[in-house]
Amino acid sequence: MRIFHFLIALTLIHPIFADTSKKIFLAKDLITLDDRFLDANAFVIQDDKILSVGHLKNLLKIYPEVQIDQTFKDDVIVPGFIEHHIHPLLAAITMNSSIVAIDDWIIPGQVSKGVRERKAYLERLINIESKSGEAKNPLISWGFHHYFHGNLDRHDLDLISRERPILIIHRSFHEFILNSKALEFFNISEKDIAHLNEYDRKLADLEKGHFSERGLIAVMPKIMEYLATPERIIKGLQTTEDYIQQNGITLIGNPGSMYDPKIQQVKNYVFGDIDTPFRSFYIPSALYMLENMKIEDLLDETIKHLSWGAGKVQFLPKHIKLFSDGAMYSQNMVLRDGYLDGHQGIWLMEGEVFKQTFQLYWDAGYQIHVHQNGDGGLDRILDVLDENIKRNPRKDHRTTIVHFGYSAKDQIERMKTLGVIVSANPYYVYVLSELYSRKGVGFERSQQMVRLGDVDAADIPISLHSDMPMAPASPLVLMHSAVNRINYANKVAGPNQRISAITALKGVTLNSAYTMGLEDDYGSISPGKYANFTILSHNPLTIDPLLIKDIEIKGTAVEGRLFKN
Repeated sequence: MRIFHFLIALTLIHPIFADTSKKIFLAKDLITLDDRFLDANAFVIQDDKILSVGHLKNLLKIYPEVQIDQTFKDDVIVPGFIEHHIHPLLAAITMNSSIVAIDDWIIPGQVSKGVRERKAYLERLINIESKSGEAKNPLISWGFHHYFHGNLDRHDLDLISRERPILIIHRSFHEFILNSKALEFFNISEKDIAHLNEYDRKLADLEKGHFSERGLIAVMPKIMEYLATPERIIKGLQTTEDYIQQNGITLIGNPGSMYDPKIQQVKNYVFGDIDTPFRSFYIPSALYMLENMKIEDLLDETIKHLSWGAGKVQFLPKHIKLFSDGAMYSQNMVLRDGYLDGHQGIWLMEGEVFKQTFQLYWDAGYQIHVHQNGDGGLDRILDVLDENIKRNPRKDHRTTIVHFGYSAKDQIERMKTLGVIVSANPYYVYVLSELYSRKGVGFERSQQMVRLGDVDAADIPISLHSDMPMAPASPLVLMHSAVNRINYANKVAGPNQRISAITALKGVTLNSAYTMGLEDDYGSISPGKYANFTILSHNPLTIDPLLIKDIEIKGTAVEGRLFKN
């Protein structure tokens, strides 16, 4: 023991002899998620990579000249958190808006308490409007949810103001509601939706000022001319950057980035900088591209995306995002047994278009990520995947079920057989399971939403994401949701679908890297991987599970560079 302390003292007292290209990090608890180093308490980094992992006393024998960094000797170090599904543009718009949502939001510069009934929602909106200055300044508010706040249309918003443009962004971001002045401000008219087919035409209601799903896509370019001006997006992205770093995230992914090189340039400007405290990877959206081109042109256009990144922003090669059914927050998911009130879900890609697009990317060797929320939407994905495997077998295709809102028990074994992986949003359970048990879906199905317990039992890889702003981009909040499954009514929804803390931690680290095909470089504290790690005040594997979301995040390291909170 005396020799051990002497070696530490010698290294600290005589830095002149230290190898400054390397550094040893010591932790109270070190969670490597590498089975070779379950009892390690220290690791060596060289430049941006992890060189070695093990016990400090053993590492000092191998690297006696290396300086020990004891900054985190009383803290817990875990692999760098990975948020593999976030929408930076939508997050930036949210950061710039007045948030009135069903849940609490704490972001840099704004604290918004959740409201879950109509009167309180309208009162909050009226109060915000009264403090919005000159009437020419549009009021943009995000967070509305019709099942909590009641129906809202153009005429309701006109009662709040006929002089100020008011744009309400639904909690799902799949629906926008505009007052009369906003329709005028954004120059939206019948000609903008005249090209829609009969099915999609119902999703663009000028009289009510309500636009959803593909009806929204038709008018989105005009709205984005205001929402995505460089000065607004830069401000929103800078706030988003601070938010991401404060939540311990070292790497982000964006499956389904918009087909707009100008918007991408703004993202590159903010996130591509060398001082950005995380690295970004983007995946194109076939749905957005199909608004601008024919299916036969998709592959060439997808490849062009690879040149759109810059600096610390890159596009992931051989990855694509497709869409099955509609939004969870809008109850537009397609359910096998329908809804209690008789309404129907919505397909985001028409059946034949989905099949053709899936086959195109499958044959080209892409990993296909598919947005899904209903068990009917999951059936569609599994059927198409099955057809393609039989026609053109592929190993380790990692077809990814994204969000995984509702599923049926019988689908789990089929998912295992077909080799899919799951990227789930467990926050749905907290914010939606109680109300959806009473409205639209029903108790039995809603208790089993995001059925991760069954998926884990089937040994299907699970990663967790926020889909920010669908949930806070906080890996600890996601872990807390998946481990506890406590909803806002303080009830446990589907206790059989809870997962362990270690499975949840892998879901925001190692399995997130696996979902992106980056597990050789990220996701665990292992020799040869990038030196990405997150510093915590408490061990998420041993703390009371009910306290996971309250663990303090003290900082991160990204490719060997420290960023303290």
